[in-house]
Amino acid sequence: FKALGLAIGWGPAPAGARGPSPRVRARPTPADAAMSMSGHIGGAGTAPFVPGAGFVPSAGASEFVPTVSANAAEFVPGAGGGGMGGLAEPEMVQVVQDGMMYFVPEGEEGGSAPGIEAFDWTFGQGAVPVTGVYSTVADLSGPPRLQEYYRTRTMETLAQLDPNDPRLKEVPQEFHSIWPLDAEGTDDRAAGSFGHPSSVYKVISSNDGRAYVCRRFDTVRPPAKVAAVAQQSWTNIRHASIVALKEIQVKPSGVFFIHAFHPGARSLKGRIEATRQGAQENMVWSFLCQVGAAIRAAHLAGAAVRCVDANHILVTPDARFRVGGTGVYDVIEFEAASRKALADMQAVDIASLGKLALSLAVGAVIVDDVPAIRQGIEILRHNFSQSLCRCIEALISRPVSLSEMATLMSEALVSEVGVWQSAADALGDNLSREFENGRVVRLLMKLGAVNERPDSDVDVAWSESGDRYILKLFRDYVFHQVDENSRPVVDFGHMVNSLNKLDVGETEQVLLSTRDGRHVIVVTFADLKRKLEGAFADLYRTSAASPSHAGGGGQGGGYRGAGRGGRGRGP
Repeated sequence: FKALGLAIGWGPAPAGARGPSPRVRARPTPADAAMSMSGHIGGAGTAPFVPGAGFVPSAGASEFVPTVSANAAEFVPGAGGGGMGGLAEPEMVQVVQDGMMYFVPEGEEGGSAPGIEAFDWTFGQGAVPVTGVYSTVADLSGPPRLQEYYRTRTMETLAQLDPNDPRLKEVPQEFHSIWPLDAEGTDDRAAGSFGHPSSVYKVISSNDGRAYVCRRFDTVRPPAKVAAVAQQSWTNIRHASIVALKEIQVKPSGVFFIHAFHPGARSLKGRIEATRQGAQENMVWSFLCQVGAAIRAAHLAGAAVRCVDANHILVTPDARFRVGGTGVYDVIEFEAASRKALADMQAVDIASLGKLALSLAVGAVIVDDVPAIRQGIEILRHNFSQSLCRCIEALISRPVSLSEMATLMSEALVSEVGVWQSAADALGDNLSREFENGRVVRLLMKLGAVNERPDSDVDVAWSESGDRYILKLFRDYVFHQVDENSRPVVDFGHMVNSLNKLDVGETEQVLLSTRDGRHVIVVTFADLKRKLEGAFADLYRTSAASPSHAGGGGQGGGYRGAGRGGRGRGP
């Protein structure tokens, strides 16, 4: 793939139709295959982005122009390289250049290695000759640690209770795939982090399929109007460092707060208590910038956060800090809130930010204990810069306006923007790889659905006639190569190159041969693309008209959406 930085060279081929000559390159040695490239994430030019690892990209990274060789290996299904039907083929000799093995016509072995040029799948843009670089198949996807990070996120999102667990009844009916988020052994009858008994679950909505956090209060009965006002206020406040509120439901069984779910999130208090040591200065500045920006967004919208404390600040593995539990105090303590001035509650938010930053720096949760605050300030002065000490002391000791808070953090804000822009660039590069992988997966699914279908409801000759038969030959051309001795050849470069050309409908011609080698067909990639789209559309129309399609059935055992706690729901 161009965007994935894949560049593979293989034997020369004439322009136009490809004949079935035994122009097959043997697979590279392990040493050749292990060669990696620079200029892309995961290569030698940049460091891979690992969420939470303080990623800073290499300053030496340069723009990379990826390539794929235009020289494709020839395929003759079952012909064993013996030529075809009376056409004379030149004698081929084996040559090795630059660590790669090629078969070239006799007399041309003294020439240069096959040229490497950019494969043009950029929808009409011309190919630009560049230096060829060889890659491994592992480079088709992101760094392993990044893959593991997203795999863990998915596992946490899909976790669910046993279908017979009685706790499934504790959330509204429109949610399923329930998983408790409270610490194991927590008594839901005891006062929680908001001062009232509550229980917290990860749920998935049946309406939009998204994962949410559902917090239930059984002992609170706020007026529906109060909940509606809080919901309208906080659903309109959107910020990257605020856990978004989706809705508030007031029911006879309790009141439910539905917030966005962030896999891997832990409370700041839990993280501090787990490490028992202070954070580095850049992490403290990052905390101040992120949570300070969230407080600023809420205050400018005319609200007070009221939950800037170690229990409700969430830390995710990608080094993000988010304010959670927004809107909860506005509902469960609406009478107390009505007696307080908004400016006073906003001043408490800013002072709490300073105390939390101090807690993070010294590695101990500090709330309102004056001696502990003084001791923490002394530790801060001996171990951190004057600018950080000045910022935290100002936030704690006196009222600070939003503009003054931004001024105190100005230098750190500039650095923070650069770090996150670099991280976004790194993730964007990896996203482009997965986008290209998705293109290939879609093609493979369509080819797999069309090729050699055993359906009894469809004509048994459907896959072996017309356009479907040509697509079957193309499948052999892409995946079932053999060398001159009829031994299988696994050439990932050839597979990727062919599928890319099929995806964009390249006008280049390709020669397909039957498995017995008696018949050949010359066709362009553009024709193959039209045939594939037409065959898949016919198949899909037949599937849509089938009664089993509506229920998700079929020969393979259809998938039905998960019900509450993982129980399947029928149509």
